Amino acid sequence: MMLLYNKALDANHTLLRMTALLVSWKAETVEGEALRLFDFLIANPAHIQKLSVPRDRFVEKNEFKSYKNRYQNFDPKSLFNAMKETHYVVIERLVDLGIFQAHKNSSEYQVLLDNIPEELKNLAESRENSISSQAIDFIVANLITIPVTGSDGLKKITSLMDYKYDVN
Repeated sequence: MMLLYNKALDANHTLLRMTALLVSWKAETVEGEALRLFDFLIANPAHIQKLSVPRDRFVEKNEFKSYKNRYQNFDPKSLFNAMKETHYVVIERLVDLGIFQAHKNSSEYQVLLDNIPEELKNLAESRENSISSQAIDFIVANLITIPVTGSDGLKKITSLMDYKYDVN
């Protein structure tokens, strides 16, 4: 029997990835589904090169081909769905820590960066933390302004979530 570890399904690593993104992003509010999609891309940077956008858009996405790993042969949508429970646990933890404040009747969270514990923030900002800062930089530079839903939304361009029945 061979044990396989996938950091994408590790709640502690997910907390670290999400914190690293939040520190870089500096958003005041975050949409839960956008955070989940971005976390998938940070955990699996090779998927960034598969974003379905016009050829001349995000030319630098092709730099992520180098992240491809022959041992990580998985269906992206299945892995994203497998990550769902971990994502919800970690988002709940962010709420418990006071980093996220839930908006009533919405999937948005207010982000209170000052509430990130110092040790977690230091680890998230460290260059030796096994998180692709290149992926985070790409997301912050290119994806955070794209809405989650719609014909050119994050759900569609990542091909990780169904979007056909979304109402904008």
